[in-house]
Amino acid sequence: MTPAPRLPDLMFADTRPLPPRPGDGSPWALGRCWLWCGNRRTWVLWLGPASTAGHYAQFYVCAPCLDRLHHTIIDYADAMRDAPTDATGIRMPLYTGADDPPRPEPIRYTRHRHRHPRTALGRLWHRLITGREPPPTR
Repeated sequence: MTPAPRLPDLMFADTRPLPPRPGDGSPWALGRCWLWCGNRRTWVLWLGPASTAGHYAQFYVCAPCLDRLHHTIIDYADAMRDAPTDATGIRMPLYTGADDPPRPEPIRYTRHRHRHPRTALGRLWHRLITGREPPPTR
């Protein structure tokens, strides 16, 4: 009989949901990946339509690239949970438009307990939010 997990073990357990995998019942197809792996021919999952400058295409991603995208999205959600708030309590956005007014200095910073970012973009968001890297200038 295995012992029950201790409370500290549960507090720091990685609770991130798993990304889809081939054979999980999702509609995987044989084709080319559109992301980081170099467009290799493999099993890919359709993520939806993609568009740019009035052109549209179907967006397919292989399992390794989907893992990376999946964890990047979770890193973004974690970063937004830690985002500083302004005086009204509204979270400061990580992205601002070219015509938006300059971002004021953050008023409050709240650190939530979660795993460290797993992706390069997640680490960048973490550094921006914690003030370890200055925001880009316009």
